[in-house]
Amino acid sequence: MAHDILVVLTSLFLCYTSTMNATDKPAETILLKARYTALAGTDIEYGQGAIERNELPHREIEPCVWLIRVPSPGTIAAWTDRLNTAVDPKHGSFKVETATPEETRSVESGETTLQQ
Repeated sequence: MAHDILVVLTSLFLCYTSTMNATDKPAETILLKARYTALAGTDIEYGQGAIERNELPHREIEPCVWLIRVPSPGTIAAWTDRLNTAVDPKHGSFKVETATPEETRSVESGETTLQQ
């Protein structure tokens, strides 16, 4: 009896996961580069807080420059606005641009890993 229940549950699970995998596609994302310019006398790390508040996978690749993975369609203008909304303009501002092909290759290959 217990064996029969286990077989039925396993079959249901396999049917569910095969259906889920066939219909649920992972969200498309794009890789952008965000540059934060801090105003004199402010904390340069304040910009990273804006990226973290937006819950973006990211990696700082040089001081105040991050690669960020955003949901598609992620426009440069929209993400510039969104990140700048998350910071007080008295502290600084963001400029967002497209990641270079080399930066994209580095992330896709796993050479550069993004953190949440």
